Amino acid sequence: MPLSPPPRQGIQPDAEQAARRFRLPFSSRAWSGAQGNWTGTGAGSSIDFQGNRSYQWGDDPRDIHWAAYARTGQLTMKVFQAELSPRVDVAVDVSESMFFHEARAARTQGLLQFCLLSATATGAQVRLHAVKGRRTVPLENADILSGQWLARLQDLPPDESMPSVSVWRANGMKILISDLLYPGEPDTLLGAMTSRKGLSVILAPTLPEEAGLPAAGNVKLKNCESGLLRRQLITPSLSRRYARAYAAHFELWASACLRHQAVFARVPCTGALTESLAGEAFRQGAVELS
Repeated sequence: MPLSPPPRQGIQPDAEQAARRFRLPFSSRAWSGAQGNWTGTGAGSSIDFQGNRSYQWGDDPRDIHWAAYARTGQLTMKVFQAELSPRVDVAVDVSESMFFHEARAARTQGLLQFCLLSATATGAQVRLHAVKGRRTVPLENADILSGQWLARLQDLPPDESMPSVSVWRANGMKILISDLLYPGEPDTLLGAMTSRKGLSVILAPTLPEEAGLPAAGNVKLKNCESGLLRRQLITPSLSRRYARAYAAHFELWASACLRHQAVFARVPCTGALTESLAGEAFRQGAVELS
C-alpha cells in the first residue's frame, strides 16, 4: 500500500512554533561527545572553538593549537563544538497506520520536523531514519524540512511487525516516533534502544477515535497495514473488550518504558503541536522549555 504524503509540504508552522517554545530534553544530563562533554548550553555553531585538549596520536595536525605550543611546549588540539555536541538519533515508524489518517500523518511530519529543528538549533549531531519492520532507510535533513521525505519510501512493502531498530549510537539521545500499534512485547525494542546508555524517548502520536470501535452493527473494517477488508458485527460487549484491550496495550508500553528507564509520552494528533507537547510530553520530560 503506497504511503500517503502529509497534507502540507515544507516546514509546518506548527513545528516551527513548537521548536520556539520547546526543545528536546538536552538539559537532563551532560552528554558525551567525541572528545568531551556537552553541558546543554547549545552555544555556537558546529565550527565554533570551544577549548583545548591534549594531542593524541593520529590527530589532524591542522587542528594543533600552535600558539599554545609556543607558550607551553606541549602539543594541544583545538576542540570545536561538533566534537562536544550530543548525538541525536531519530527513528520514525513509517508503517501504514502512521499515515492512514490525515491528522496522524500531519502530526508525524510535525514531530519529525520539530525533532530536527530542535537538534540542529542546539548544534547536535543528528541522524534520522525511517523504520518499517526490519527495514531501515536513512533520511536527509533537506527532505525532512521540505516535506518530501516520504517519496523515498514508496517501495517499502507493508509490514505489521514491530520495528527492529539498529541505528542507535552509544551515549546519545534516541527518539522513536511511532503509534506503537503493532503486536508483541515492548521489551525487545526497548532493550535495543536503552542498552547503550544515553536517553531514550518515545513520542506516540495518538488519535482519540482509536480508543473505541465504530457504532454497533455490521460494519466493514479495513486493516490499514495490509489493506484487507472484512465484515464485523460490533456488539456492546465487543466494544467494551476492545476499549479495555486498547487501554491495556498502552499501559503495557508505559510500564515497559518505566522498567527500561525510557521516557514515554503520547502526543495527541488534534490541536496545535505546541499545545499537544505542553501536555503529557512536557510532564514526562520528553520535551523541555526552550
